[in-house]
Amino acid sequence: MTNQAVEQKNITSEERWNPLSNSLEAGAGFIEAGTVSIEHLDLLHGGNLSDISVHYNRYGANDRPALVVLGGISSSRDIHEWWADLFGHRKPLDLEQFQVIGVDYIVNNDQQRPSLISSFDQARVISEVLANLDIKHLEAIIGSSYGGMVALAFAHLFPQKLHKLVCIAAAHTNTQTSIAQRQIQQQILQLGVSSGKSQEAVSIARQLGFISYRSQQELESRFNSNRIIEQQNFSNELINYLKYQGDKFAAKFDIERYRCLSQSIDLHKVDPKGVVTDALFIGIDSDQLVPADLIKETANLCSGQSQFKKINSYFGHDGFLLEASQLTESITPFLRNKR
Repeated sequence: MTNQAVEQKNITSEERWNPLSNSLEAGAGFIEAGTVSIEHLDLLHGGNLSDISVHYNRYGANDRPALVVLGGISSSRDIHEWWADLFGHRKPLDLEQFQVIGVDYIVNNDQQRPSLISSFDQARVISEVLANLDIKHLEAIIGSSYGGMVALAFAHLFPQKLHKLVCIAAAHTNTQTSIAQRQIQQQILQLGVSSGKSQEAVSIARQLGFISYRSQQELESRFNSNRIIEQQNFSNELINYLKYQGDKFAAKFDIERYRCLSQSIDLHKVDPKGVVTDALFIGIDSDQLVPADLIKETANLCSGQSQFKKINSYFGHDGFLLEASQLTESITPFLRNKR
């Protein structure tokens, strides 16, 4: 793997993002947006990618200890958008103490040369981005959902570059139920490609996924179960909500990206005994996609010092996005060596 070029763009002072006010304005929480070009990447499961452009954001002053923060497959390098509540004074992503780096996941969009991309491949790309930023050591890598899988892979591959690992709503492997569900989603996506109805397929696959991201308790109590029957068609409040969410997602998310990253989740498998870094694992009690017991098993199998915490949530797997207060209470002392 070799690097071709690095392009960096500092957002102007008028556009700088202030995490304390959660807005783009002049302030200490500036974003440096950049791109790293990788000429060639050999992939874990065979094949390779060429001329990859990897986009990143770096928040805060670059002389402070570095954190890499990763989210689910629909997240991006724009951490201030999808995890805004965890930025700020005395919160995990405190720019007075750390610089924070977000990296977009790579995918293969070449349908003529299909290649499987693993969580290990993503971890190697992140390592390459850090090298280009002249960051030799991370204070921590913090990953949620798919990002937790990539963070685990990074800890396994690069223990010498990492002080701490925070893994949220992710484990060393998948349940058979979650793999089966994603395989059905991938078949829907493939059908969309072959039929020329890609956007409709993305919407339906996302709707199926949403059911597993949320808890049964939330779905039962949040949505009115009254039936709506019009012109021999049946619907209800939840069905209409799923259609709305699926269509909104499909309007902005590419079908090949969705399929590639869904496959990457299914491929994920890390030997926890190879994780020697101090680690914090966080499970969610209502998570049916990645059960808390599986995450606890991962923590127990790690070779380094690890701890497991379980948070309570009404929101299932999506608790990693919505339970900011509980996550802050767990992550902040771990990063500051207060156990």
